[in-house]
Amino acid sequence: MSISNIASSALQNAQLGIALTSQNVEGQSAAGYTRRRLELGTQKMLANGVPNLGSGVSVSGYTRDWSAMLQQQRVSQAGVTAYHGAIVAGLAAVDAEAADPALALDAPVNNFFASLATLARSPSDAAALSAVKSQGTVLLAAAQRFQGSLARVQSDARASVTDGLAKLNAIGSELAMINKTLATTTSVAGAEPDPSTLDRRDALLMQAGSLVGGDLGVNSEGLAYIFVDGQPLVNGGAAGELRATPKDASPTSPLTLTMRFGVVGREPPPVQVALDANLVQGSIGGQLKLASDPSMVLQPAGMTDSRLTAFTDLFAAASGQSPAGASQLTTALAALGSFNAPNTRTAAETTVLETALNLKLSNLASQSNSTDKTTGGDALQNGLLSAWRAFEGNVGAQVSIHQAAQSASTSVETRLAADFQSQSGVNLDEEAANLLRYQQAYAAASKLLQANNEMFSALIAVVGR
Repeated sequence: MSISNIASSALQNAQLGIALTSQNVEGQSAAGYTRRRLELGTQKMLANGVPNLGSGVSVSGYTRDWSAMLQQQRVSQAGVTAYHGAIVAGLAAVDAEAADPALALDAPVNNFFASLATLARSPSDAAALSAVKSQGTVLLAAAQRFQGSLARVQSDARASVTDGLAKLNAIGSELAMINKTLATTTSVAGAEPDPSTLDRRDALLMQAGSLVGGDLGVNSEGLAYIFVDGQPLVNGGAAGELRATPKDASPTSPLTLTMRFGVVGREPPPVQVALDANLVQGSIGGQLKLASDPSMVLQPAGMTDSRLTAFTDLFAAASGQSPAGASQLTTALAALGSFNAPNTRTAAETTVLETALNLKLSNLASQSNSTDKTTGGDALQNGLLSAWRAFEGNVGAQVSIHQAAQSASTSVETRLAADFQSQSGVNLDEEAANLLRYQQAYAAASKLLQANNEMFSALIAVVGR
């Protein structure tokens, strides 16, 4: 009977091997799929569990060619890459505009001050005054373009934060359910987790790593965890909820990040814990930075750049606002910006405002003749040009810094992915060799069974004579 047992077990093992090889080949194109291998063990034939000589081997289970260390490194690195990538993508449009010579503020600034000089020479010339208004309007429009671009950066980032948190919270809920399933499975003696469940766990962790980075991975029990600023978004079978809410009703209000635990209407009541948004990595971390402070391109690293005062004042003037202590230039441009804004003024009100505007522009033109190093026309013109170049340089510098960091992180991530793939990925050449080996084993086992049956039949024939 031992020959029959060996042949039967070999036949079954070959069938399972062929099926597993087919599964590997089919799954190699699926995200997160990890190569499986057969685990073979000596077949137990006696009641006391002692292996019977010649009883053959049987499949005791499957193993995944998976490295916890490489998986952890990949998940963490994905967060670093996504963080810098989100900032680069968010600032791309502003960077392109700042680098476009056709959109530069040099010409609008120079043309405006040239028109002021003309008005200064002919204070009563209505055409010269009209030219100042026209060139001032062009300058304000150029400033508004960049102001609008920064506003779009913030609004787009806020929308991305909302979408990213929705995805992350959904991932957290699913991982908590998977953790419960894995904990239940491993509590049964001899039970092994479904490999597809483990693949799904790892794929979700990679997605979470790209979204939020930080402290996340798989613990010694095979359960996924995600911590954000020390708070558990996913820990065992429990999942929190990450939220970002503006501090006030202002569209530019900084976002407050909190983690909520519990469900409204259930006991115990839910609690919320404040988090530090600056400690969040991943694409959500980068978007939080832009959503709360798009002016990071104006004031890099939170440091005030005094060169930019004239430029930020120009932003205010474009909206018809004059900051406290503003220069005569800013005050006059703010009056022009307010006058040009859509309104429902009466003709009489318009006349009053225009008279006041004309006076401010005329006074500014008169001042432009001054050689004062602080208030003279050359000083004001050079201050605006210097502020524009500082803004242009800051945008380029910020984008370059994050591009370099993204590139370096991507290189590390690519290497880690290659290392992980070499250990856990499906190699079609190897699977082809395995398929051939299992097919040969199947054919050999079939022949052995056939030979055993023929020998048994011959013995029966001899005994029956």
